Amino acid sequence: MGTPRYTVQLGSNYVLWFENSNQYIVVSEMIKDLLEVFLLFPSKSTFIEVLVQQQMLEEQATSFYKDIKRLLENANTNVEPPTTNNCTASISQPNIVKRYQFGDYALSVNYGSSVIENLIHPQWAHAAINHNNAPPTAFDLFQEEGQLYLFKNGAYIGDYIDTEYHLLQGQFSFQLINSIYNKVESDWIATFHASTVCNDQEAIMIIGASGNGKSTLSAVLMASGIDVLADDFTPLSAKNKEVYRFPSGISVKQGAFKMLELLFPDFEHYPLHKSTSKDVNIKYIPPIKTLNEGVPHVPCKKIVYVKYDPNAKSSLQEITTEKILETLIPESWLSPVASNAELFLEWLKDLKCYELIYSDNAMAVSKFKELFKA
Repeated sequence: MGTPRYTVQLGSNYVLWFENSNQYIVVSEMIKDLLEVFLLFPSKSTFIEVLVQQQMLEEQATSFYKDIKRLLENANTNVEPPTTNNCTASISQPNIVKRYQFGDYALSVNYGSSVIENLIHPQWAHAAINHNNAPPTAFDLFQEEGQLYLFKNGAYIGDYIDTEYHLLQGQFSFQLINSIYNKVESDWIATFHASTVCNDQEAIMIIGASGNGKSTLSAVLMASGIDVLADDFTPLSAKNKEVYRFPSGISVKQGAFKMLELLFPDFEHYPLHKSTSKDVNIKYIPPIKTLNEGVPHVPCKKIVYVKYDPNAKSSLQEITTEKILETLIPESWLSPVASNAELFLEWLKDLKCYELIYSDNAMAVSKFKELFKA
C-alpha cells in the first residue's frame, strides 16, 4: 500500500497527505509510529510479532493491525479522474444577460432562465453594470434535460444534476477568480469555505459550523470599518501562499436583519431573496471596498473558529491547528497537485488558531481588532 507523500508535525499530532486520494489525515504520534512499523512489516504475523516484542499484548497488536490496514486502504483509494469532455449540449440562447465590473475587469453572464439567474446573480448584483460593450469573458449558464451547464467563452466547463446546483455555484466562483486574477486551477492551493477579513498587511480567516454566524459576524466587522476580503469562499494562491479577494456580497439571514438595520443605513433597501439552500430569506450586503480600492491579496496566518451563543460568556482562546482542521478540510476544495499539497502543509505550520465564542458583537469586534495588532 502507498505511503503518505508528505508528513508534517503539528503540535503533538501529525498530518499525513496521501496523493492517490488527496486525503489529509491527522494522527497521533503513536499511530504514526505504528504506521511506519506496518509499512516496514506489512505481514500480519510479523507486524504483531514486532509489537509483542515491544511489550504490547497480542490482542491489542492484532487490533492495531486491522486499524492501520483499514486506514491505508481508505487513504489509497484513487480519486476518480476527471471525465472526458463528452458534452453534446449546445449553448442555448440566453434569456437574461448581465454584465459585471470587478476593478478593471469586466465580464458577462448569459443566464438561460430567471431560475438559473437566481443561483448566481444576487451575490454579484452590486457589481452589475449597464454597458453594452462585449467584455473579454462571457459565461453561459443554462439547463437542459435536468442538467445545469456551465460554459466559459464557448468552452465547456462542466454540467451538474439540477438538484446539485451548489456544484455549479462553486465552479462558477472558481472560474470567476481564475478570470479576475488570470489564473488556472493549478495556481490555487485551496478554496476554503470561510469568510476572511483583513487590513493592508494581513488577513484573519473565519470558519465555523453552518449556522454559527460567520457571514453575520463578517458584516458586523465590516460595519466597524474592518475590510471583508471574502465571504464564504476564500482562495489561497500557490504563488505566494496569500489569500485573495473574492468580491461578492455578504450573505445574511433573516434572523440578523433587525440587528444589521442598525449598522447599515441602506439595509432595508437591499433586495430580499430566498436562500437556494435553506427555506429562509436572505439579503446580500455589498462589500465596502471594490477590487481596486482594497488590497487584492494578503498573507493569512490566523484562523478563528467562531460560534455565536447568546447564552454564553464571550471568550477568545488559542486552540490547536488540528482542531481547526476538523472543520477546515471537509468543507474546502484542496488541490490534488503534489506541490500544492506540500505548500498547504507548509502554510498550516505557520498558523495561529483561535476559538471565539461570543454573545456580544462589540466584544467580537474588539477581539478581532486585538488580533490584528497581535
